[in-house]
Amino acid sequence: MSKTHDVIIVGGGLHGSSAAYHLLHRDAGLDVVVVEKDPTYEFAATGRSFGGVRVLFSQEENIAMSLYGHEFYGDFAARTAVAGESVEINFRRQGYLFMALNRDEAEIIELNLEVQRAMGCEVVELDAAGLKARFPSLTTEDVVLAVLTPNDGWVDPHAALMGFRAKARDLGARYVRGEVAEITHEGGRARGVRLADGDTLAAETVIIAAGAWSGEIAARVGWELPVVPLARSNFHFETREELEPLPLFRSLPGFGGRPEGSGYICGYTDFDRAGQFDFDVRHQLFEDLLWPGLAHRVKAFEAIKVTNSWVGHYAYNTFDGNLIVGPWRGRMDNLLVASGFSGHGLQHAPAVGRALAELVLDGGYGAIDLERFDYARIPAGRAEPERGMKA
Repeated sequence: MSKTHDVIIVGGGLHGSSAAYHLLHRDAGLDVVVVEKDPTYEFAATGRSFGGVRVLFSQEENIAMSLYGHEFYGDFAARTAVAGESVEINFRRQGYLFMALNRDEAEIIELNLEVQRAMGCEVVELDAAGLKARFPSLTTEDVVLAVLTPNDGWVDPHAALMGFRAKARDLGARYVRGEVAEITHEGGRARGVRLADGDTLAAETVIIAAGAWSGEIAARVGWELPVVPLARSNFHFETREELEPLPLFRSLPGFGGRPEGSGYICGYTDFDRAGQFDFDVRHQLFEDLLWPGLAHRVKAFEAIKVTNSWVGHYAYNTFDGNLIVGPWRGRMDNLLVASGFSGHGLQHAPAVGRALAELVLDGGYGAIDLERFDYARIPAGRAEPERGMKA
């Protein structure tokens, strides 16, 4: 009989590796196996993301998770150091800026501000004149209200993934290369996984943390997760003029960009492509939509040169655009999921990894109560969308 592991995690990306780290950080004696089909992470969402960490949410739980993300990424090198060597994720706290272009959007920002300030977030309200004074390069005449969180920013997402993975392995997690073909089960409990090559692994607990592939994997055991891939075309461009340090800026609910290296990056989430993996960059989107919008917001962007482009995929929750976390209650209580982040997965990965460790080791949430995002809301028809900015 094969050995029964304590936990098998399906997906070795950021969330799976965070879960492995937090489990073993709590209990070094655990036997944790992480199954990852592509250890090069060529098509993983993390490395193709903007790497943002923001507190500009409307729900207390999402804000609390971002605050822990700030704490964790702010001390990332020390927390994930292996044998004295650390990974530098270059946390650039240059701010997040959301702009409302009409009164309805401004009211959403104001409602969210109340929650953010109650949670202790540093948030600055700006009118058009105040915004122009702070960021002279921006066109602000059409801005009704803006909100700036100066401590927010972004990290190197690939470095964050590599740091989490290296530390999880250092703590004792075993990474297995393989594709999960089946979640084995019996008597209302998950028993492990069968890989595409025929190998089987047994476990007391199975966690699905496979990003945009999570819905497909869960369906193999009959669990209908409303999680599909959602393509996002991203572009890196450079401009001739040197500008003041800009935050990540977005109009509500439109688009924007942020500094990156010697230039800037911007992106477009193509909801028409939801449900399929499509790595073809839609260059026409940049020409027809992104460039004109960017040139309106920053006049210097009228003359730019695109230097790189790529497509990443959100794990999009088609039900309400928010994460799904926790067990398949009443069906297989030892089968857990963490997916459906719909664009804010990186900043919440530390908190979700900690939450999964609490569920496994304590039987419930401790630091942040995430029951709001339990799968049970979906068959019950209780949507929990964020108010304001979408993916």
